[in-house]
Amino acid sequence: MEKFWYYSLIAIGSASSIVYPHAPLVSFATLAGITLSRKQAAIAAVLIWFVNQLYGFTIRHYPLTAIALLWGITMGLGTVVVASIASIQPTFSHQSWVGQSAWLGIALLLGFVAYQSSILLVNQWVGMHGLTADVFLRIFVRDVVWAIALFAFYNVFVLNYQRILRRTLH
Repeated sequence: MEKFWYYSLIAIGSASSIVYPHAPLVSFATLAGITLSRKQAAIAAVLIWFVNQLYGFTIRHYPLTAIALLWGITMGLGTVVVASIASIQPTFSHQSWVGQSAWLGIALLLGFVAYQSSILLVNQWVGMHGLTADVFLRIFVRDVVWAIALFAFYNVFVLNYQRILRRTLH
């Protein structure tokens, strides 16, 4: 079951690059961190980021400049940080669906702040994007929607797996 979820998350995350120029990396890294082992979460986050960058530089024709590469590396490192934060998985997150949901919210918020802080740091350094409060709010809402949808998909997946497992045992 875990391998199927792992590959599904990577596939969905990779496909999201088709929908968005900048995939909701915080959402995918958070879900990876709360549903997979720390190592798997980091690998999944890096693979989703890599496909997003590959798609961006080939299909979307991102400029091959030092600044564009710096943005990409910053996004990649930020994604790994988010997965690491989410993979802390405190005890309360293992006790119930409510605990796991609470940790999803906390990890998403912490991850978003860490990720966007690194983006802001690079923005201040190179002075490239006009990152306003409105832009951050739109990005945050998008990440929340993706995280909720992914978490719902994960829970349906787990419940379905448990139901099938019970049938085969009886």
